[in-house]
Amino acid sequence: MYFTDNDLILKLAAYQLFWEMVASLNVKEDNIRILPTAGKVFSSSQKISRQFKPTSIERAKQIANQCKKIDETSITDQLELQSLASSDGIDVGEALLVAATQTEKDFYLLTSDKRFLKALAASSFHQVKQRLNKRAICLEQVLIHVINFTGYEKVCRRIASADACDQVISEAFSLGRKTPQQDAVRVLNEAIQQLRIKTGNLLVDAILTSQCSTIYSPDT
Repeated sequence: MYFTDNDLILKLAAYQLFWEMVASLNVKEDNIRILPTAGKVFSSSQKISRQFKPTSIERAKQIANQCKKIDETSITDQLELQSLASSDGIDVGEALLVAATQTEKDFYLLTSDKRFLKALAASSFHQVKQRLNKRAICLEQVLIHVINFTGYEKVCRRIASADACDQVISEAFSLGRKTPQQDAVRVLNEAIQQLRIKTGNLLVDAILTSQCSTIYSPDT
């Protein structure tokens, strides 16, 4: 199961790489879980409308419509959810994503929110951190995985023509379509290593590909 935050959905929608990520993981849509309010947030947030193009927001809304939502009633430990949501650096949505992993044996948390990961790592939620040990996947790790799966040229082309919605990604592809692969990957890896230093053992060592068959094949 892959629990996915709004920020990562928006950015991959802007880059037109969300379904490429799903294909690279070799998972079915049924194995992706998103926040129940994702579509509404994408439609109504003024901050999002300022940061992303209308076409990017529309793609994010379509993703939200296709993916299964987290069932809040399935969360057994409501106290954990409330405690997480009241902590500095962790918002209600992120708290729900984390709490939704309570009953999952095999899961990953896909997030583009570095502030959240740092806050969780610095918190006193020791049981939560133990549960999420090597279970978090950041945006930079996703992009490297997609590059390895679908090829650098396609990823570079799409990011170069997309919204400048993430500082690290914009830096990695600073020369647009002319950005050498080794330069982009170096910047992405440096960002991953810096995040590891500040988030303990939350990040996965490497993204593993599921053995199940996918039901989505993205166009080239």
